[in-house]
Amino acid sequence: MTFDHTNDPGFALARGMWAANAIAAVILILRVFAKIKLRQFRFDDVLMVIAWAMTLAATVLLQKSVDHGFGTNLQLLWGTPDLKIVLKAIAIEIPLVTISTGFARSAFALYIIAILGSKRQYQIPLWTVMLLQLAGNIVSGVLPLSICGDVRILWDATVKTHCGDSAAVIKFAYFSSAVNTASDFFLAVFPTAIFWNLNLRLRIKLSLIVLMSLGILAMIASIIKCTKYNDIPGITNLGSTGGIELIRWGYAENLIIIITSSVPCIRPLLISSVRKISSAARSRSYELSGPFSSTRKSKGRNFTGPGGTGERDVEHDHEHDLPDETDSIERILRDAEDQERRRDMRRGITKQVEVRVLSAHSPSPSPGHSVHSSQGSSSRYFERHE
Repeated sequence: MTFDHTNDPGFALARGMWAANAIAAVILILRVFAKIKLRQFRFDDVLMVIAWAMTLAATVLLQKSVDHGFGTNLQLLWGTPDLKIVLKAIAIEIPLVTISTGFARSAFALYIIAILGSKRQYQIPLWTVMLLQLAGNIVSGVLPLSICGDVRILWDATVKTHCGDSAAVIKFAYFSSAVNTASDFFLAVFPTAIFWNLNLRLRIKLSLIVLMSLGILAMIASIIKCTKYNDIPGITNLGSTGGIELIRWGYAENLIIIITSSVPCIRPLLISSVRKISSAARSRSYELSGPFSSTRKSKGRNFTGPGGTGERDVEHDHEHDLPDETDSIERILRDAEDQERRRDMRRGITKQVEVRVLSAHSPSPSPGHSVHSSQGSSSRYFERHE
């Protein structure tokens, strides 16, 4: 059967998803390039590539379903081979997107763990959120395929088999989406609280907060998707909408996570590229080797003793010790922590002064001997922090 795709919402959906996949692919390639260049390529990057590959496979199935009538009134396809192709493609496509979303969100959580997880109190909530949402998405993707004894019942009404409670599948999908929404909110807010308390330049701090909070967009898409579960197409639901909106927002949530989770990784490339093409930026000098170069180390360390200007010099040069904004987020955080540690060491030097008060009747102490007097000698110790 041939289909007229004029004003066809299914065709428009497929075209939009191909464009979004292309954008995600470009961002992902830049992410991999940046991480390899910075020698920080890890498992989270591999997991994100897998998530995108699953989304690409789902988009191929989406295109196939559109070519066979998805986006039109599926009731008009009853009894035709096209209906089976459409429903079979959707039955595989939706779990792929769902599990891919879990993988993409897990990749972002692993990325945060890598840059913030040096402390145990950070690791526990991050791992908990990551594993909880991943388990929910995997179960939510597999459950519809396993609810019936014969999976073919999802696209072939002539198959005779026994099925479980389909309402339970929808209820669990709502639960999984609620977990996803909460996870997106947590993964956006948690780094914000950490960055705000770090000793960073204000513009760096704000840029990191914005980049790490882009997951709020995925949270919005997840909320909208929750309102579309009743439109999922199947043998018992062949409405005229055909699940267009459900699939649209499912893809939106997935691709938003892939894109927004990769943007922070390519931040150094973006900044360095902008500076190279900007004449204003070329007129300035930036040190890209790190925030603690030899020239910076030489500043603020010549203490002139009590009452001198050493402390004032340290405060004056404190701005120069801040991490450079062209570094990766991981290096910025590591250098900020190192700088805080060094500053604490400089300010934590303790000088102990011993003052011994003797009575007028006490014998004079001989050199190298301590004084013992029954008539009332006393010792006082004073500590002065410089």
